[in-house]
Amino acid sequence: MSVSRRSFVATVGATLGAGATGILSAPLVSWRGHEGLLAQQGAQQPTSGIDTRRADRLMATRPGMIRIDSNENPNGPGKHALDGITQHLSESNRYPIKGEDDLIQVLAKVHGLKPENFILGCGSGELLRAAVFAFTSPTRALVAPEPTFEAPANFAKFLNRPVNAPKVDSKLSLDLVAMTDAARGAGLVYFCNPNNPTATVHGKTDVDTFVEHVMRASPETTILIDEAYHEYVASPDYRTAIPLALANPRVVVTRTFSKVFGMAGLRAGYAIGQPDTLKKMSAWLLGSNVNQLALVAAATTVVDAAHIADEVRRNKETRAFTRQFFEKAGYTVHSAEANFLMVDVRRDAKAFKAECIKHNVAIGRSFPAVPNYARVSIGTMAEMTKAIPVFRSVLATQVSSSH
Repeated sequence: MSVSRRSFVATVGATLGAGATGILSAPLVSWRGHEGLLAQQGAQQPTSGIDTRRADRLMATRPGMIRIDSNENPNGPGKHALDGITQHLSESNRYPIKGEDDLIQVLAKVHGLKPENFILGCGSGELLRAAVFAFTSPTRALVAPEPTFEAPANFAKFLNRPVNAPKVDSKLSLDLVAMTDAARGAGLVYFCNPNNPTATVHGKTDVDTFVEHVMRASPETTILIDEAYHEYVASPDYRTAIPLALANPRVVVTRTFSKVFGMAGLRAGYAIGQPDTLKKMSAWLLGSNVNQLALVAAATTVVDAAHIADEVRRNKETRAFTRQFFEKAGYTVHSAEANFLMVDVRRDAKAFKAECIKHNVAIGRSFPAVPNYARVSIGTMAEMTKAIPVFRSVLATQVSSSH
């Protein structure tokens, strides 16, 4: 049975009751999830303080807002994924046991590997937490460059485990030499490639050399290579690090269904590595950590090559359109190898974001290590066509605080 997103909501409402239709309205139909663990990070803040990130996310969800703040896929899951969810709604009363095995079997076939080389997570966020638990300690630090996806470092700090944070270079690329030095004696290195929020990527030779150097300098250190944005990369030098994870017990690769597959709100991800390495992480995972419907959707969409190719094409076209605007206006975009851009707006990015919000355009949060850079996620072409006049107006009128 084929369903549209609208008929999908109607079907769910009829199955679960009238009240469900309102719950499953626009935000969930487009599966606009937010970046993993941010809510939990907010919960770790002092109760007397204000959870500014949560307030920021809530503001982005208000009616009429163009939501290009969290690197989500604006198109949502493909038709086959929605069909699969609809057909398996009646199984929602059962714990997901066979579905886990089914998804791992599909992943093994897609990647040409064995099921024992995979573990599943509630998004890749749960897997990143498990790696911090498994491989760091009060005496063995986490290495996480600055800026990068903050979840691993924030969780390590919550556990009172040290964090080494080498700064990115002048073109926002990860400084692999500094990261190698910081990795001496560390428990875990977090290597996001392409990196969030900078959209920079390292090619196969750089990654291979980095792993070799870290292993030589600190052979007990584990390297987690986060490939959340893998499908979007256009650089001819880039390759997945999965072969490294299969060959080296100190390397793990994580993937997510939150980005190109449009399932950020469904929460599914996986890690690839040697079985003994994955067992160390599995000890820190919840049982039944991926829900029944996410398992079905993931197993269906990961083999939908046409849908993946279409999403990559849409993102490439809209990303180029958006990048062209900023560069023609004289603003630097060093790299764009994901579904977002990091733009040097030559002024305080936090203030730039605040002004955009006033015009119903929500962009990414600011990053203290690069205060003049604004992260702009790629929405639909229609959304970016509406957002660009806002960017033009704000850039033309906002007083620079840095130059």
